[in-house]
Amino acid sequence: MQYLFVGAGQAGTQIVDQIFAHDNIDLRAEPLAFNSTIQDLERLNNVPQERWYGVSESEGLVEGTARGFEEQVTGGFGQTPTKADRVMRRNEGEVHRVLDEVYEGLEADPSTLQYAFVFLGLGGGTGCGIAPHLAREIRSYASSDMDIVSVAVLPNTKLVNQGAQVDDDNAVDNQIQQCENAVFGLDNLEEAVESIMLVDNQRLALDVAESNEYSDYNRYVADAFLDIVLGAERERTDIDLDVQMQDVDLQDLIRFIDGDGFRAGYATLGRGVRQTESLLGYLLPGSVGRRPVQETGLIADSIDKQTLDGFVPNDATSAVAVAQAPGWCWNDKQISLGSVYDELGYYCADVNAGWAVTNRNLASVTTAFGFDREDIDRITEIERIAERGERA
Repeated sequence: MQYLFVGAGQAGTQIVDQIFAHDNIDLRAEPLAFNSTIQDLERLNNVPQERWYGVSESEGLVEGTARGFEEQVTGGFGQTPTKADRVMRRNEGEVHRVLDEVYEGLEADPSTLQYAFVFLGLGGGTGCGIAPHLAREIRSYASSDMDIVSVAVLPNTKLVNQGAQVDDDNAVDNQIQQCENAVFGLDNLEEAVESIMLVDNQRLALDVAESNEYSDYNRYVADAFLDIVLGAERERTDIDLDVQMQDVDLQDLIRFIDGDGFRAGYATLGRGVRQTESLLGYLLPGSVGRRPVQETGLIADSIDKQTLDGFVPNDATSAVAVAQAPGWCWNDKQISLGSVYDELGYYCADVNAGWAVTNRNLASVTTAFGFDREDIDRITEIERIAERGERA
């Protein structure tokens, strides 16, 4: 096992569940799902119950297969991350027990763990409160030299921004509380991880609770994240190529910023995708039905679809890209990594790219842009709303 994917709270566990919907991901990684609400854990389709852990105020961490699991894990933390934080402070040692069970069951050596990824929502109580503890305990268990990346979901603040046009004061107050939680979560995460990749719920419509939009968004995030993290590892093919495939260096996602000690860097994700064959091409494999691929259009799509509202690529300090396409696209020079470098270099000087071949009839370019926290307007906006709540 090279990677550990840890979901904390509802949003975090749902994204991890989408990641493990992909074929063969479990050959390289192991999932863990921590939540304080049983109903949310029961919605997971791809994380097995033996990898569920309930967070209980009275019982600490409870295995999903434990007898009386439902009685011991009785509810969430009411959008109050400080409660979840206190529970984890009392039960930090339990994380080592969980990891002992995982590694013993896999007959694996903890020293083989290269990276851990911790997923959470910043608007609620459980994820915000427990994620920093999980990150610290995983590091102390595996290796002080390992790298931990967090994928954190920012809350939607559209109702707050509409101000007097909104009649539902409770809904506005709820978004203000979520902003307070987000600031609490980010401040604590910065001390526990190397990098924070942002996913912004403000990219969604306001009323999506009864639709599939959250699930679609989580799937998009999972696909983009796996492109960046695994790159050419996702699919191994026997196709002969005129170019040599190259994985992107994960260290390019790990950014340190000097300050009082170390602070985590920030990043966003985006993915542009095109079909490379028409329906005729599916029926008659070969050159018939092949569609031309323009990497500039894929890059433009990946920038338009970044997981941050108000994304400004020129504010980025760095960029990483992974291009994937069928073998014929590479051999026919339908995609040029030189163009990828040139396009991204327009926005920032520090650019790295990797490329891979895929068996699917799809071409994609996935990009991640790195930022300093103070250069992200959305975080500044959330901090301002949180201060409004503290003054009330």
